[in-house]
Amino acid sequence: MQHGTIWQISGVRPGLYAALCLLLQTGASAQVTTRTDEVGKLILKWHGEGTAAGLNGFQYENRDGGHSQYDIKVWPQVQLYQPTAVEKERKAEIGPANQVRPFPVLGNCSMSAAADKGGSLPRIYMGNRQGFEFLNAQYLGNNLYFYPEHQDYDPGWNGRNGWGDLYPANTPFVVISQGSSFTDQPFLKAFFSAAAALPPETQQVLLRNRILAPTLQAVFRKSNRVVKTEADYFTGAAHPPVFDGNQIDEAKMVAEAHDMLPPLIPPVAILEVLEETGATPNKDFFELDTVTDEKLGNVPGVIARVFRGVAQERQIVVTARKSPDLMRRPLTYKWVLLQGDPERVKIEPQGSGDTARITVKWQPQTQAATGITSHRVDVGVFVGNGVTWSAPAFVCFAMPASEMRFYDAEGRLQEICYDAGNPDLGLPTETDLRWLALGRKLGSDAAAKGIRLLSEALGKEGAVAFQSLASDLASSQEAWRKLSTGADKVAAEEAQKKLQESLKSKLTEGNSSLAGRMEQAVSQVADRLDLWTVPTSELQALIGASTKPGAKEAVKAAQQRLVDYGVLRENEDRLTASWQEPSPAIRYHLRQYNLTLLSEVLLPEFLDRTGATAYVDPLLTVRKAWRDVYVYDKQGLCQGWTRYSHGRTYEFDLEGWLLPRGRGEKSVAVKYVKDAATGTLIFVPR
Repeated sequence: MQHGTIWQISGVRPGLYAALCLLLQTGASAQVTTRTDEVGKLILKWHGEGTAAGLNGFQYENRDGGHSQYDIKVWPQVQLYQPTAVEKERKAEIGPANQVRPFPVLGNCSMSAAADKGGSLPRIYMGNRQGFEFLNAQYLGNNLYFYPEHQDYDPGWNGRNGWGDLYPANTPFVVISQGSSFTDQPFLKAFFSAAAALPPETQQVLLRNRILAPTLQAVFRKSNRVVKTEADYFTGAAHPPVFDGNQIDEAKMVAEAHDMLPPLIPPVAILEVLEETGATPNKDFFELDTVTDEKLGNVPGVIARVFRGVAQERQIVVTARKSPDLMRRPLTYKWVLLQGDPERVKIEPQGSGDTARITVKWQPQTQAATGITSHRVDVGVFVGNGVTWSAPAFVCFAMPASEMRFYDAEGRLQEICYDAGNPDLGLPTETDLRWLALGRKLGSDAAAKGIRLLSEALGKEGAVAFQSLASDLASSQEAWRKLSTGADKVAAEEAQKKLQESLKSKLTEGNSSLAGRMEQAVSQVADRLDLWTVPTSELQALIGASTKPGAKEAVKAAQQRLVDYGVLRENEDRLTASWQEPSPAIRYHLRQYNLTLLSEVLLPEFLDRTGATAYVDPLLTVRKAWRDVYVYDKQGLCQGWTRYSHGRTYEFDLEGWLLPRGRGEKSVAVKYVKDAATGTLIFVPR
């Protein structure tokens, strides 16, 4: 494909677009909008002057049964899509879009399952290659849909407050709104406005070339409130997978769209993989037989990979040289790390810059520009034509949150735990009054083991700072308590709000904030190597004093996990270490146990976390209840790995074959299947 190439979308006839463009040229008499706000007045004025195209030929499709139906009466030229009899019979008009409509359409579906029950509709699309192929066809077919994230992109971890970022890729194909039902509405409003404001000849060109969606995405992202300079456009903050409605600047969007004469139409970023490193099933990664590689999405707008193989790094060579510009101008390219650890990602543009070699090392969780925890690396690819820049295409690597890996200084793999624990400390939010209760205990309950350990980690100055925090807000807290027992509920709510605002301000102010110091202190206690040795009698007493009803079961499960994964050994009625010097991996497993102790028995009234292992989308990987520790000979050559699972030990050779009788003996090929009872992956002889 050369610059200026026109796409042919399967199943869409060019003649339909010719007819549509004729309709747009002849125009229709319907008023463009009934809106009377400033944006509406501008579009009415421009349309009356013939400089804004309006929305003749556009349709709106609602796919949630009217639950979050946009009021298109404000756009009289827009038709409401009416599902066919066949679609109704098959109930194909409800849920995620499943057809590329042969006309320009903006649509929405404000439906979603809980995060751990399937999640949002965009996440379902991204769970397989066919979903990416369909979304890309929509994107290059003048179809643009809007969906809420619901629970798939929120602060938190494993369902406590939220689940973090659960999307395996970032895409320009849809617009995902922050929040749940109805949060898609402001985006529909703004995008209809921008489409209506386009100059007539520009809109015709976009529709004829089927690049309406990429162009509207570019307009929206450039007009984002976080984009104040051109440099801001090339940052992760401008291109998150999910957008907050507060980021919309509708007036700026319509101005950007209205100014876009045909020479100002941006290019469209189109990607293609030239080469990449691979991974071998049952040797480098372990999944069902239907999963044969790391490819998740392989379409022009998104290259998405799941970091499955055991190697520490991936290399992929991607080109954007097929990106078209309608004016056939020389193009320039920007390859930008939008999300991920810059120390672990290397981008090397080649030649004229239209191609780049991207090297990504495995990395644990990262922090998105929005502050949300993520396990994905995003590289944005932008194409410029000398006057404007495209919306990004993306190269994404998803790191399954269920894995924790350890490599040595030379990059040799030491261990992969495929059943990673929840790393969340369980700290309260900065408006939670448990901070004040803890501050009082730090000054008066030094005999309690958890408080003693925490005070030691905080240091005298830190402990005094939290005591002072509780003292400073004591009168405000007492005033709120008195109001909360009275009849004036409004006054009580206002007092509570002020108290919480004061608490948050004091916890977060300064470079070395109190909240940050507490996080470091709890983490320091979690890193101790001696908590697993607490005598049984003392541990039972701590459990008995805990306010958590499930403390006994939680601690027992955490201990059993250490035994099942070969970290501790059971010798009669006592636990012993399986190591002489604790490796980083051993320290990690002990930390997971300590986090359970902290939240369940040491600081049960302050910390609150879920004990479940790290959640990962089952569309990406099947849960594996094992830990692989890699074995090297005296020359440093890998000989295979030892697998710890459910209290048993299995040896594997370098090719992934089971050694039932141990190393040096006959090997047996295995296959991986899902256990019907537990839903976890297991291995059986082939």
